[in-house]
Amino acid sequence: MSALNKKIATAAMLGISVSAAVAGCANTDPAPDSSSTATSRRPAYENGDYRATGQYGSGPSSITVSLTLDDGAITAVEVTPHATDPTSRDYQERFADAVPRLVVGKKIDDVHLDHVAGSSLTPDGFNAALQQIKGEAAG
Repeated sequence: MSALNKKIATAAMLGISVSAAVAGCANTDPAPDSSSTATSRRPAYENGDYRATGQYGSGPSSITVSLTLDDGAITAVEVTPHATDPTSRDYQERFADAVPRLVVGKKIDDVHLDHVAGSSLTPDGFNAALQQIKGEAAG
């Protein structure tokens, strides 16, 4: 067995051991107090329509994100490309087309995009706009 395979096998066994140990420590109280629930740790967001422009890259490039929030979930989203360079515009348009399938129906706190539709930089602009929207929607 190669050294790399031994390291992978060791890491996998360690992960299983840690998972089993953590599972054994799980809280079994039938009714935890409300201060420990997942929803109380998340900020409350005002329902409504929001819009922000996110900058990214060294250009800087930007995209505008418009979305609707309902109970902290994204119910509609539209991404508006701003690029004028044909290659950048193509990446932004493909990104904009893919985003609704990835974020509609998800809690805003659970959304963070990485490489989407071949674009590795445009998601940074989306995530920046999302942070602005979260700040505005939180009050």
